Amino acid sequence: MLKRCGAVVVLSWLCSGCSGTAVITESRADRVVIEASNATDASVSAEANRGCAFYGRSALPASSTCLDAACARQDHEFTCSRVDTHRIASPWLGISVDDIRDHQYAEPPGSPEVVVTRIFVDRPAFQAGLRVGDIVEAFNGTRITAAAMLIPLKKKVRPGNRVELSIRRGGERLARVIRPR
Repeated sequence: MLKRCGAVVVLSWLCSGCSGTAVITESRADRVVIEASNATDASVSAEANRGCAFYGRSALPASSTCLDAACARQDHEFTCSRVDTHRIASPWLGISVDDIRDHQYAEPPGSPEVVVTRIFVDRPAFQAGLRVGDIVEAFNGTRITAAAMLIPLKKKVRPGNRVELSIRRGGERLARVIRPR
């Protein structure tokens, strides 16, 4: 949640389990306060088409943190050096996944699996033909049994690299090649 209080922008960021991504869309503030709760780190990255972003060197601890305007500008410049058309140059597959157990897609019921819950149109996973409901079985040959397993694997990939996802759709096993951007 983003709140503007005078010259201060307050971003309340709640994360369940692992760290996620937050966006600050106001860049005119003198100070930015990031409030993180239940997060292993509160680094903030840009996925917006405008505004202020904190990335990389700002890997903030999971607590309220104030950044002065000078630090914000320095971090913004660092982020902009890594941005291509306002997107941070980090791997993005264009899917959302979730753990399933006793879910309509689990085979057999109760088995730990990872299901694709959302596909972003015109993004790498969409272009590779993934669909909502696909079960992710492996990422570049590593068996996947929990959504959290994808985080460290994805971090090893660079934009444009080849990623092979082994998926199950219905009873059929398929391989899909994705080039994250």
